Amino acid sequence: MFQLVYVSSAVTPFSKLELNALLLQARQKNTKLDVTRMLLYKDGNFVQVLEGEKEAVTSLTAVIERDSRHTGVLVILRGKTEERLFPDWSMAFRDLTDPNVKLTPGYNDFLNTPLTEAEFAREPNRCLKLLLLFKKNM
Repeated sequence: MFQLVYVSSAVTPFSKLELNALLLQARQKNTKLDVTRMLLYKDGNFVQVLEGEKEAVTSLTAVIERDSRHTGVLVILRGKTEERLFPDWSMAFRDLTDPNVKLTPGYNDFLNTPLTEAEFAREPNRCLKLLLLFKKNM
């Protein structure tokens, strides 16, 4: 099993309608590729984990990197994993602009920090902790 986590920034902030269209499109593609994903979105910033066979994840990542709706794709983590962290999700999603999200036990302001390589170099697994927090509380 292969896993990849990246961050990026939307060229223009996504509306709820645009996010829902993105999710529908991604879920259909993910099912065909046997890839599971978890996407967090806040104020134009994305954090996403992709899991599956290495070839499928690598190929999908190349498509994502060329998507003109976002920029600054920065891969934080990539490599083998014993098992999927999100095995039952073709595409889980959480919009972190919802004010109630701050009530989630263990919530932190991860997406309020700069999405820079230097920031992630300090603690690369921090993004996985955030993704798992939302998995646990969804």
